[in-house]
Amino acid sequence: MVLKIGLDFHGVISAQPDKFALFCKKIRQLGVAVYVISGGPKSDIIKYLDRYGIEYDQVWAILDDCEKNGTVSFYDDGSFQVPTEIWDKAKAEYCAKEGIDFHVDDSAIYGRYFVTPYCHYDIKQGCCRLNNRVEINFNSPEAAAVKIAEFLQKSCSD
Repeated sequence: MVLKIGLDFHGVISAQPDKFALFCKKIRQLGVAVYVISGGPKSDIIKYLDRYGIEYDQVWAILDDCEKNGTVSFYDDGSFQVPTEIWDKAKAEYCAKEGIDFHVDDSAIYGRYFVTPYCHYDIKQGCCRLNNRVEINFNSPEAAAVKIAEFLQKSCSD
């Protein structure tokens, strides 16, 4: 069984790209697949990840998915609109569908829809808390990777 972690792009990876490059490299070495999950668009995210040397296994974007499903409206000024409920639930639904074992995101709003363990990231502190119990400090990227990999191995074997 492959363990999977979801990482939000805007406000998580983009907040500390150098640290997340180290984190992603280490966690993948520990056998955990990295799914970058974002609002999008996917092509912009991939360019950014490649520019910073951030390793990943999959990239998924709400905007691209909504475009494929016909739930987005585009306007002449380049803006777009997705119904709020669809947008807010999209990451949680994707994680459940793809069997993501752990997700890190900076949005408290999205967290209420998750069945996947959800670690709310604090951009100022550089860490996240899982259910207000387990704290992951990404200021030490390699240690964070080890802690999450151990947590996943334990929780997925229970």
